[in-house]
Amino acid sequence: MKKIRNSFFIFMLFFLFAIPIMAEHQYIYDDADIFNDEEISELEQLAVEYSEENKTDLLVVTTKDPGDRDVKEYTQDFYDENAPGYNQAHGDTAILTIDLNESEVYVAGFGNKQDYLSNERLDQIREHITPLLSDGDYKEASKQFFEKVDQYLDVNPIINPESIFLKTWFQLVVAIVVGAVVVGSMIFNMGGRVTVDHQTYMDPQNSRVVKKRDTYIRKSVQKTKIQKNNNRSSGGGGGVTSGGHSHTGSRGGF
Repeated sequence: MKKIRNSFFIFMLFFLFAIPIMAEHQYIYDDADIFNDEEISELEQLAVEYSEENKTDLLVVTTKDPGDRDVKEYTQDFYDENAPGYNQAHGDTAILTIDLNESEVYVAGFGNKQDYLSNERLDQIREHITPLLSDGDYKEASKQFFEKVDQYLDVNPIINPESIFLKTWFQLVVAIVVGAVVVGSMIFNMGGRVTVDHQTYMDPQNSRVVKKRDTYIRKSVQKTKIQKNNNRSSGGGGGVTSGGHSHTGSRGGF
């Protein structure tokens, strides 16, 4: 009986101490030391909120020493070695990697959310935060990364998440215009109905078209040059990690 009590006591101690350890989940990996403690705490809290809301781990990874790897390879190895993912290892994850050594950034999407975080969408996110990275505002760039991923994960993959039709101000303008048209139509119809038209004073028996003629005046051809975008950023695209995990991605300098 005493052995049973001791075993139970040891099990309870292990259970109580193991829970906090297992529950600890890191989202900000600041190996480059670009954030102070207060900034890390704030970003960790934001990452927790956005990750829980989207059931996808949102991580920020920084480095000054990626070794012989470029920023994309560094991100791939990070995913393989740390096995992030919401509620499972190597699960749904979005990673922002900032390489201070080469002044490069890589944004990647892993798991089942790759349709929502396609290469094209990650290009848009990267291009959005690049000016902030260039200014050294790494904290705001990280926050914008969280917000954009959160926004894009809520938009159907076949729709451009930056479409003007999804903008709040545009929807407000449309609502005002539609409301004005409805009200204007109601006011117009409140007046008396017009019963006189072009046939009121026409005698159909004695009225006819006497002569019809089409006159050709001139021909005008307008040419519009189609601009080609030759200045598109490198992008980088996705790929497959050495551990066999596919992902989307976008790479560029800042």
